[in-house]
Amino acid sequence: MNDTDVLSQVIERQQTPALQRILIAISSAALVALIVFFAALGVNPTGGVPATGAIVVMITSMTGVAVLRRGRFRMAVVIASSGLVGAVFLVTVIYGYPAAAAFLLVTLIPVILTGLLIETSRLIAVAVASGLIPAFIFFLKPALAPFIAAVRPPADLTIVAVALFLLVLFVITTIIASFGPVLRQALTTALVRGQELERLRDSLEMMVQERTTDLQAALRAVEQREAQLQQALTDLRASQETVRKLSAPVLPVLPGVLVAPLIGAIDEARAEAFVSNVLHAIERERARHVIFDITGVPLVDTQVARMILSAADAARLLGAKVTLVGIRPEVAQTVVGLGVTLGQIRTFANLQQAISALHDVSSAGVHRQNAPAGMDARLPAARDA
Repeated sequence: MNDTDVLSQVIERQQTPALQRILIAISSAALVALIVFFAALGVNPTGGVPATGAIVVMITSMTGVAVLRRGRFRMAVVIASSGLVGAVFLVTVIYGYPAAAAFLLVTLIPVILTGLLIETSRLIAVAVASGLIPAFIFFLKPALAPFIAAVRPPADLTIVAVALFLLVLFVITTIIASFGPVLRQALTTALVRGQELERLRDSLEMMVQERTTDLQAALRAVEQREAQLQQALTDLRASQETVRKLSAPVLPVLPGVLVAPLIGAIDEARAEAFVSNVLHAIERERARHVIFDITGVPLVDTQVARMILSAADAARLLGAKVTLVGIRPEVAQTVVGLGVTLGQIRTFANLQQAISALHDVSSAGVHRQNAPAGMDARLPAARDA
């Protein structure tokens, strides 16, 4: 069921009380017409023809009320309209023209009823059926001539015509009075809803504009925050690079002697930084000796041992000798347990011993260079004496 059907059902439920009043008015008018017909034409075949039509209208109208109470709105309209058109057709065909002219007023009722209550297609069908009734008068009059002669409608039907006019006027007035307020209420409701929708649209436009402004401000704030985060990330990377360099410093302590202290846990990144800094410092300082101080390393595992050996091998390729200091007893046990051989790396207990040894070697080299010829041969004898 689509939205149109749902809306139609809602409208039909609103119109049901008005339609019920109209059908009761039509049935009441038919009852009055029945009395008028018998009073004006007598209880005979002549009066029986319009009386039969009035009875048909009464039956179909009350049937329409019963159907309407079961929720069949359109069926109630169709039944009532069919009864009216059928009754007029019966009287018109039998009475003929001009005697039946007064009854043609009744066809206005189903036309107005279907036009106000149901769709245009059924309105056209009822209007066409009502318009064809006068044509049947001429085409069927020769065939029904014997029966019409037996009925003998009176020439003067003024009372019947006036009564029918008043009854039709009563029914049409009831229809308009019943559906006029409903239509006005529907129009008023539609106008109010339209104004509400207009206000709602203006409110929505204002809300959308405010939300758009808020979103633009939020977007600018996000962009600024993103720029700040990007700057912070750049600063963080620079700080990490500085920390990385500072985490593996290489310090000159004597001419041609460098000290590379290691402190804390050694991971892969620090190991790479350590090797890189040592090699660059050897090249820059033209160092001949490098002291690796592992006093501050809490744990020496296979990774740290391999890093030290790799750095020592690289330093020797650059012409520098490597000295290792700061090996504590537990570290020595770990190195032995790992099966790591230090090869050509000299070891000292602490940094002071290593620097003293290198200082002595450096001083002896200087004396040998400055001593006269033959002095080197006498130095061992002097030392032996």
